[in-house]
Amino acid sequence: MGLAKPILTVVRPRRRQVADPPVFGSYEIVAELGSGTLATVYKAIQQPIGRKVAIKALKPTISPDSSFAAPLEREAHVLAELMHPNIVSMLDFVKTTDQMYLVLEYISGYSLAQVLAKKVKLRPEVAAAIGLEIAHGLEHVHDRQVVHRDIKPANVIIGKRGNVKLVDFGIAHRDRLPTADEPLTENREPLFGTPAYMAPEQQLGDVVGPASDLFSLGVVMYQCIAGIRPFDKEAPQEADKRATGFRTRRDPAIPLRARVPDVPRQLERLIMRCLEKSPDERPASARIVAHELETFVRSRTDATGAELVLSALALARLRAADPGKLHAIPQLASEGLSLRSPWTLSAASVVLCLGFGAIRYSARNDPSISEGAIDPAAQLSGEVRVLATPWAQVAVDGQPIDVTPMARPIRLTPGAHYISFTHPAAQPETRRVVIEPGQSIVLDVTMDLTSEDDAGTESDAR
Repeated sequence: MGLAKPILTVVRPRRRQVADPPVFGSYEIVAELGSGTLATVYKAIQQPIGRKVAIKALKPTISPDSSFAAPLEREAHVLAELMHPNIVSMLDFVKTTDQMYLVLEYISGYSLAQVLAKKVKLRPEVAAAIGLEIAHGLEHVHDRQVVHRDIKPANVIIGKRGNVKLVDFGIAHRDRLPTADEPLTENREPLFGTPAYMAPEQQLGDVVGPASDLFSLGVVMYQCIAGIRPFDKEAPQEADKRATGFRTRRDPAIPLRARVPDVPRQLERLIMRCLEKSPDERPASARIVAHELETFVRSRTDATGAELVLSALALARLRAADPGKLHAIPQLASEGLSLRSPWTLSAASVVLCLGFGAIRYSARNDPSISEGAIDPAAQLSGEVRVLATPWAQVAVDGQPIDVTPMARPIRLTPGAHYISFTHPAAQPETRRVVIEPGQSIVLDVTMDLTSEDDAGTESDAR
């Protein structure tokens, strides 16, 4: 939870007109965009040059010298050090005896939360393209020893040109500082993030680092693809926040393929690694995540990143789809989007786009089951060789791979993986392995061929 609702501007916004607008220097207030417990965000015009800006202002009932004003000033100090295409830019910061406000760039677009609110499920390539832009922004943030701590769909803005921006650095932290030192809201809950997207260590008030933001990024990408978060048992808007937070700390994430069976294994493994409970078992950096996402996107489509990102708005019917790009983004054609004026598209063209998309997807879809765990980024991978007596079906991270004996190793990305062995007359066996780049591991498992009743007793005893 930040100081205010995220800074965003929509193409057809529902803005609340301000009857008696506050005065912020030479900025003319146009409308109120959002309001939180401590701050309000306005759309404004910078006079006399006529530039559109967003103003995030401390509420007049709060003194700028109060401890409650500290997060807004901290956000200003953090943003002053950041300059990146994927991060909202701060243009000015003003603090007087009775006012405190940030002047920020005005972003024309929609939040990712608005896209997901349309009940859409994004194609893996589209979700990865959005995740890639977020990862680029996080790489810049983390390189400056800052942790955002509130990565969620509402704080990701998709601009109408296909750009992606991270906003709301109100609870960002520099270095690895404890997360439990925040002021309390009116409900006596600390202002330290959104539980459904927070890493376990952040929920527990432990130290946070870049891996905490990567956990949140994993939740966001999972939700983009599945339409539901990894620890929710029901629709996100219906989930109990406290129950979700508890499951995040206690339960493993529901495998993405359990909800979206055709999601590519390469992308699923990356997302599931981001969702590991221990920070040390997540990807080592946002740079590595960005590299893997870029490799994935390039392997599956010729569409540009901006085209893929904008397709999310088109799918949610927040903007018109460009018929010239449908061939590169099969999802738009497969959803049967109506193309608003001035563009039109014949039924025959739609069929052709669908056919091309199906051929393209088939050619670039997952390889055969025996090759399902191969990671094309070989320089970042290790391998596991498996042996099983007498034999077993092998699965990695819940995805079937092959039946032993296997003639080739399983190539895996660095991090923790779960390798399971199943045999019709034995209890399943699972081994957890942690892969380092270039490492080779051998697993030798003996299946316990007990009776079904005995096997059940043994399982209960464990």
